[in-house]
Parts: sequence; C-alpha cells; structure tokens
Amino acid sequence: MIKIYVEEFDLAEGENKHEREHQEGELLLRKGLKEDYGIEYGDGIPVPVLKGRHGKPQLKDYPHIYHNISHTEGLAACALGDVPVGIDVELIRPFSEKIIRKVMSDQEKEQYGKLKGEERTAFFFKIWTLKESYVKAAGWGITIPLTDFSFHLEPVGVTCSVPGVQVVQYCVKKRYILSICSFEQTEITISV
Repeated sequence: MIKIYVEEFDLAEGENKHEREHQEGELLLRKGLKEDYGIEYGDGIPVPVLKGRHGKPQLKDYPHIYHNISHTEGLAACALGDVPVGIDVELIRPFSEKIIRKVMSDQEKEQYGKLKGEERTAFFFKIWTLKESYVKAAGWGITIPLTDFSFHLEPVGVTCSVPGVQVVQYCVKKRYILSICSFEQTEITISV
C-alpha cells in the first residue's frame, strides 16, 4: 500500500523558498511515519535518510519503508509505502515549449498537438509529473532519456508504454498536478 500526504502552505515575505519546501516535505514524512508505522523522531532530530547511487532517498533505519517527496510553489507531497514509489507535483503555469522535445515521446507530442491553450499547459505538466515520478520510482533520476517511454492520457486513467507500471494522477486544488508511480500493483490512497 502507498499513502500520499499533501499539504498546501504559504511563504512569508523574505522566507527562503527552498528551505521551507524541504521543511514541509520532511514534516509530511514525519506525519506519515507516525500515523502509518508508529515511528516518531524527536523535535530537531532529522529523519536519517541515505541516498542511493542516483540520489534516491532511503530511510536509514527502515529500508523496508519506501518514501519519496516532491514540492512546488506552495505545495508539498510525500509518498510512503511498502513498495518503491516515485512522486512529483507541479504548479500548472506557463512554460517554455522548447523543453517538449526533451520530455515528450512522439505519441505524447501527437496528443499535445491536438490541444489548445490551458489544456496544452495542463497536458504538459501531466506528462512531466508522470515522467518525473517514473524515474524517481525507478531510482534512476534523470539518467535515461525521458522520450524513451511514454504515457497515454485517457478519460479513465493513464497507461504507460512500459508493462507493469502503475500510475495515478490527481489535480490538487485545481492548480497542481500530482503523479505517483510504482512498479508494483498496490492500493494508493491520498490524504489532502
């Protein structure tokens, strides 16, 4: 089972954005560890995390508990479960279309080309978050070309060109796209 924790937050004027996003992600990890596993770390004691070969985080004291954290402008998300998992969240916002050739497969570009305006922007972030969650679940980081695999967005869900991949996608607060990926079929729940 994979449980997703999501928290929206506001930045105070002058506050360090990166530091605050990191703090919010760790707070969600702590919350999930306490609620789902009864594991608590004292105030001021960081959760011990090791990094794999390509930077994938792993809990030092609990290698059987998998987690992944993502954050964007005012939103943090943490996936926690008993199988490897990747998560990515992005604010839907304007972007440079130059990146499309590095991110989208030919099939995805074809789907994208049929859309206009806000639908195109949302589609890009749906694909981007799916790709990010995929490479994070695999533990590769962006060491493989993102165009080597593809996702097909359908009204009833998302399918991946790689067999056995489970993906779930949510629109959060009508402003964010959140994607979760696992290479094992399991129940996925979200707590917003």
